[in-house]
Amino acid sequence: MYKPTYKITPYLLNLIDEISSLRAWIERATIKVSWLPTLQKEAHSKTAHSSTAIEGNPLSLHQVKAIARGDKVGAHIDHEREVTNYLKAIKWLKKNMSERITENKLLALHQVLSAGLLPEEKSGKYKQKQNYVLNERKIKIYTPPSSKASPQLVKELLIWLSTKEAKDLHPVLVCAVVHHRLVSIHPFSDGNGRLSRALGTWILYQRGFDTQHIFSLDEFFASNRKMYYLKLQQARDLDDNLTHWIEHVAEGILHTLKDVKKRIEDLHVSSKSCINLTPRQEDLLRILRDHPHMRVAGLQKELKLTRARINQLIMPLVDCGLVIKEGRSKATHYRLA
Repeated sequence: MYKPTYKITPYLLNLIDEISSLRAWIERATIKVSWLPTLQKEAHSKTAHSSTAIEGNPLSLHQVKAIARGDKVGAHIDHEREVTNYLKAIKWLKKNMSERITENKLLALHQVLSAGLLPEEKSGKYKQKQNYVLNERKIKIYTPPSSKASPQLVKELLIWLSTKEAKDLHPVLVCAVVHHRLVSIHPFSDGNGRLSRALGTWILYQRGFDTQHIFSLDEFFASNRKMYYLKLQQARDLDDNLTHWIEHVAEGILHTLKDVKKRIEDLHVSSKSCINLTPRQEDLLRILRDHPHMRVAGLQKELKLTRARINQLIMPLVDCGLVIKEGRSKATHYRLA
């Protein structure tokens, strides 16, 4: 049976302590707030963008957000479908997060991720021939287990996941272990990376670590793809000793939580301001945070509202000092105070 090899280092313990403190702060800060859906939408779009970008999808985060809203972005159909499938996979994870992770569930998740991208005989089905992991120069750097061995190795991983050892581990460690093991087994003809990262997210959902679904660990991985692949391969080169890989994942989760905390602090402006912000005004402030010096036309496009409605939303923010109006007439633009 599969049994992961790793060491709990003082550095990892410090990371886990910081993670636990930050997570507790975030849990308290997101109780009964109107802008929670905003955080969730942002996290879903960032996760879909990052996980697909890691494997070469060229769509920008702006385009992914547009796809999440149901808009067409004029990109290659496979690139759009890859993102659409990942967004569907996140919904699937939320729906099934309390379910036990079984082989059939894992195959179903792969089918969601690969629908329309792989032939039916490969979508949600184990690989039928040997595959390889290549680097950016298309040089073979890793040979996964054979197609014959893969199904049994997946079964053994899922058996370990249901053991007392796995259940007693911190969710961050379990997330890291299953991510590395599944992507190393590489049991499908394509989509192994996306599936492994989605499985890691599933663990964080299921174990109650990300109860609000507002974390995007994949954004950390995508920010330094070279380091991500280096750490994956480093563990393989060390005879599958996962110590450094687990530390890397923990670093990523800590980085993610710090980003979420900052985002929450930005959104908490509503409780300190002279007005009670509406969800639309919160969206408007978020857009101005991401796109400083924006004109009304840009806000219209982002929010799909008329010029008159934009003015109704933004003028109270200007009057209250949350937003600064600059320029005149057609040159008027807005930025956060």
